[in-house]
Amino acid sequence: MLNDEDYDVLKKNLIDSQRLFDKLNNVANQADELEYDESGLFYEEEEVLQRHWLTLSSKIVDALSEALDTYGIELLKNESLETRELTINLTKEDVSSRIVLDYSEDGALSISQIN
Repeated sequence: MLNDEDYDVLKKNLIDSQRLFDKLNNVANQADELEYDESGLFYEEEEVLQRHWLTLSSKIVDALSEALDTYGIELLKNESLETRELTINLTKEDVSSRIVLDYSEDGALSISQIN
């Protein structure tokens, strides 16, 4: 479980990354709009969106790593691009916390801590 000071650092860092979350939400919107057919025509478009998702989420995690340098940070991969959450495991001295970041609403972010 994060202490209050570390939670405040996490929250400030995530607020600073809001534009990246808005871009991730846009990626999810684009993934929702893809129409798949038998030929796999949209496979390349999906790969582009997956790379974009990875780039954006990596930037968020990298910024968190710098701000919370005493923590090990692991980003868990979403099952689909349409999922509008990032799930992160934070580990410090054998204590682990799972943080779920819901970015489904543009300009807003919901932070949930699960132990």
